[in-house]
Amino acid sequence: MSGAHIDQGVQTEVESIEFKKLAAQWQNEEYTERKKNEVLKNEIMKRIKETTELIEKAEGKVEVFEWDQLYDLSSNILEEYTKNVDSTLNRLDKLYHKQCLWKETAFVIDSHRGATSIGKAEEWMKQKEKHLEYKQVELERSANEIRKTVERLTKEK
Repeated sequence: MSGAHIDQGVQTEVESIEFKKLAAQWQNEEYTERKKNEVLKNEIMKRIKETTELIEKAEGKVEVFEWDQLYDLSSNILEEYTKNVDSTLNRLDKLYHKQCLWKETAFVIDSHRGATSIGKAEEWMKQKEKHLEYKQVELERSANEIRKTVERLTKEK
């Protein structure tokens, strides 16, 4: 396994843990109650509730019960529910991939900004060094002129 592959696996695991923490924050009692109400509004759950109520009302009154119909109804309900869950999970997966793309893009942009800033600072330092070298040469030249002038003046006396 390459280092990049391991890093990607660790990053995916960390993102998964962070996603679970975020999901846990959203699953408070208010959120759960709101979702229960939404689910009860759903047609599937209404049918399950109606079937349950009919079974409860018919306690001991029904001698012949159509178990095949009940099985067909419940399996249809479960199939429809499974399709809805799969659809929701697919949408969440697409959203997760979009989030990863946004994170990667933000990382690239930030890296580019950082590299540009460092490049500018490096260029400034090079220019500053050149300027200081020029000043050093000029100061040495001036010092030589002063030394020559002082020597000449001391010899003329």
